[in-house]
Amino acid sequence: KKQKNSVRNGLRLIAYQLFFTGVPEYAAINETVEAIKKLLGKKVAGFVNAVSKRLLNFDYKKEVSSIKDELERISTLYSFETWMVRRWKTFYGSELEELLESLNKVAPLFLRVNRIKISPEKFFNLLISSGIEAKFHPLFKDLVRIKGRVVIEDIPGYKEGFFYIQDPASFLSAYLLEPREGELILDVGAAPGGKTTAISSLTMDRARVIAVDVSRERMELLKRNIEKLGIRNVEPIITDIRKDRKFLEKFRNYFDKILIDAPCSGTGVIRRHPEGKWNKSISLIKHNQRIQRDLLRVCYELLKPNGILVYSTCSLEREEGEENFAFSLEIGFKELIPYNLPKELIERVEHSYFRVFPHKDNMDGFFYCKLQKKGD
Repeated sequence: KKQKNSVRNGLRLIAYQLFFTGVPEYAAINETVEAIKKLLGKKVAGFVNAVSKRLLNFDYKKEVSSIKDELERISTLYSFETWMVRRWKTFYGSELEELLESLNKVAPLFLRVNRIKISPEKFFNLLISSGIEAKFHPLFKDLVRIKGRVVIEDIPGYKEGFFYIQDPASFLSAYLLEPREGELILDVGAAPGGKTTAISSLTMDRARVIAVDVSRERMELLKRNIEKLGIRNVEPIITDIRKDRKFLEKFRNYFDKILIDAPCSGTGVIRRHPEGKWNKSISLIKHNQRIQRDLLRVCYELLKPNGILVYSTCSLEREEGEENFAFSLEIGFKELIPYNLPKELIERVEHSYFRVFPHKDNMDGFFYCKLQKKGD
């Protein structure tokens, strides 16, 4: 504790490399010791070197295994807060450690083909001919996985808008909606545009999409994205539809379909945002649930009778998923079985909702439900 931050961080860096990477021991230690020597001199570097040598024979798993409380032991081993692990143990039982391990891994890189400009087959062939190792997603032909390290800007079609970087779980929200040409579609929480542009791609830009979001800054990203991808039939509107009475009166019973990508705790995307391990709380989850339910209420009024709504969140929490599904039935929605799902996923549907997980599906953790407004 008496050491400078740079010394502690140097030791952390060495420990990480020794325990979790394939960096050779001599390189992990020597490179950092030399850096400390330049910063703080030989004496401090000698201290770092001495502690590092002790780390060579240190079995951190054995040390962790001595923790008596099971959930504290698991939370320490995978670096998650104990309250979070305790909840997920209740939710996911024997799958808990698989889930935690998957959230600690680097997410794969998927590109969604922009069908407005190029077909999936032509884009795939373009990648292969450019020497990029690629593979179609096993369930969705619109998605191509890129293997190895690549510079995004160097991928063929980057400047032309041939693709959009998107996880399969995010794309699945738009896919589940089954957008059709000529439909009037509302995308709620649309920015920065992943699902909006997916809807446009699936309909060849022949559906009218109104994209709403509360963030002016993020909406600027959406505008740039739709311009780059050559999309014309999207109307971006900056508003909070929970409070905008003019929007409600203008579009009441108006939309054929609505996609709610609700603001949520984001616990399903921790592998992309590891800081999410430490900035969540029960109060945040409850706060999000109130917003999500307000959105469901308003969107019920905005849908046409017999209109279809897809609700999705990148959350692992029941309050933001299953509990909101039950709430949607209370306010008048009825279940709609998502028959357009691949058989590998439709087997998982319970009522009209289901989840995907990084450890099961190599996707971000998402909840989905498909609902229909009762007719007159």
